[in-house]
Amino acid sequence: MDGRLKVTGQAPYAADHDIYGVVHAVIVDSTVGRGRITGIDTRDALAQPGVLAVIGHHNAPRLAYNDNPGSNNPDGARLRVFQDDRVLFFGQPVAVVVAQTLEKAQHAASLVRVSYAAEQSSTELTSAPADQPTSYARGDADAALGSAEVRLEMTYRTARNHHNPIEPHATIARWDGDRLTLWDKTQWVRDGTQKEIAAVFGIPQDTVRVISPFVGGAFGSGLRAWPHVTIAALAAREVGRPVKLVLTRRQLYFGTGYRPAYAYHLRLGSDRSGRLTAMVHDIRAETSTYEKFTESVMGQGRCCTARPTFGRRTRRCRSM
Repeated sequence: MDGRLKVTGQAPYAADHDIYGVVHAVIVDSTVGRGRITGIDTRDALAQPGVLAVIGHHNAPRLAYNDNPGSNNPDGARLRVFQDDRVLFFGQPVAVVVAQTLEKAQHAASLVRVSYAAEQSSTELTSAPADQPTSYARGDADAALGSAEVRLEMTYRTARNHHNPIEPHATIARWDGDRLTLWDKTQWVRDGTQKEIAAVFGIPQDTVRVISPFVGGAFGSGLRAWPHVTIAALAAREVGRPVKLVLTRRQLYFGTGYRPAYAYHLRLGSDRSGRLTAMVHDIRAETSTYEKFTESVMGQGRCCTARPTFGRRTRRCRSM
C-alpha cells in the first residue's frame, strides 16, 4: 500500500524528519571482540569546533535498566550501554560524539582514542565453548537407526545472514522536560521501543512517544530497540538538544543483530520403501555472551514428519 510513496521518496523514514535544533551523533565502535576499556582519550575530539559532547562509560549517567517482561529481548542480561568498561563484542558502542553537524561529529569520532585490555574471543563454531545442550527425545532413535534398512547422514551449514534494509536504523530523540519523543525505525512501536526505553531510563511508559510512520525494510531487525536508540536518547538528555543518530551501513553488521550461523547434522533411517523410521537432529548454533538467541530451525523436524523415534540436541555456542 505504501510502495508508491517509498519508491518516489515521499515516505519519511526516521532520519528524514526535520526537527528544529537537531544535532548529530556518531558512535565510536569497539575494535576488539572481548576485553575491557582501559582508557578513552577525548581531548582532540572535544577541541574540534562544533563538538558538544563525547560520552562513554567514563562520564555517562547511570541508567535504570529495569526488567522488561514481555519484550522482544532474548533471555539474558541485555547490553547496558556506557555503564561499565566491559567489551562483549566487536563493534560494541564504547562512546558517542555529539556535534552541530554530521561531518563534525564524524571527524571528531575519528579522533577519539580508546585503549583496551583485550581478551581472547571465540568466533568459530567448531572451537567456541558450548552451553549445556537442550535436548528432546521420543523413543530410542539410536537403536532405530542401528536397525534401519537405509541410513543417511549429512551436515548442513549456514553462514550468518545480515539484514540490509534500504533504510538504515536511525533514531531522533528529543526531550521536552521529562517527556521523550523518539522518531525511530521500528517494527514494534509500543513493546519494541516505547516500553524498552521507558524501562532503560526508569520512566513511565506513557512519557515516551514513538513516531514511526514508515519502515524502509527491516526483516525482523526492527522488532526490538537496539543500543543506538538508548544512546540517542541519552545524548539528547545530556546536551539538551534533539539528537539524530543514523547507523552507517557498516554498523548494521554488528549494531542490530543478525541471523546466526549454525551447523545442522542430520541422521535419517528408513525402510526400503522410503518410510522414515528414525531421525536425529544435532545443531550447533551461535549465540552471544550476554543474551541467548537461538533460531527455531528444529521445530519442523519434530512435527512435520511421521516417525516412531526422534532425537534432538541444540548447542548454543558463545561465539561473540
